[in-house]
Amino acid sequence: MNDLRKTTITTLEVAEMMEVPHSDLLKKLEGRKDRKGYIQIMTEGQMSVSDYFIPSTYKDASGKENKCYAVTKLGCDFLANKSTGEKGVLFTARYVKRFYEMEHTEQQKIYETKATSLGEVASFNKEMDRRMEKQGSAPWKICEAFKMVSEQFGIRLPDDFVKIPDYEQMKLPM
Repeated sequence: MNDLRKTTITTLEVAEMMEVPHSDLLKKLEGRKDRKGYIQIMTEGQMSVSDYFIPSTYKDASGKENKCYAVTKLGCDFLANKSTGEKGVLFTARYVKRFYEMEHTEQQKIYETKATSLGEVASFNKEMDRRMEKQGSAPWKICEAFKMVSEQFGIRLPDDFVKIPDYEQMKLPM
């Protein structure tokens, strides 16, 4: 199931693709006082919500941390099925293209390890970690990137190196 969560986009990007305010998208996911959101409905239906939407945060221009979700391809499929009309068609076209681009970027050439020293790989991973932390990436995303780069250079890490949090066990605020 972790394969479903490998590639995600944020609700910020989804809201832009859907041409709706981010706050409106969060209301659909989390609900309001008078209406259940998709996440609560799915949780009550014993669905694996984290296969669709993974709680996350981002920092705005002022440095304030705000709530968002990482949305998997399955989550985008779900949202597209809930969308209608021209906006629904445009959103579907946009997210399909975005995931296609991401999936094909991941399949790029594996680097030759002979020309690269272990120190260079370590320096690269350290810089990548610094930048990802600065942009507010979730710790498991940083580990996932570190593992991917390490494996490209022939450095094998344990299978459980990346532990994606199981958000279904956590109570989500509604």
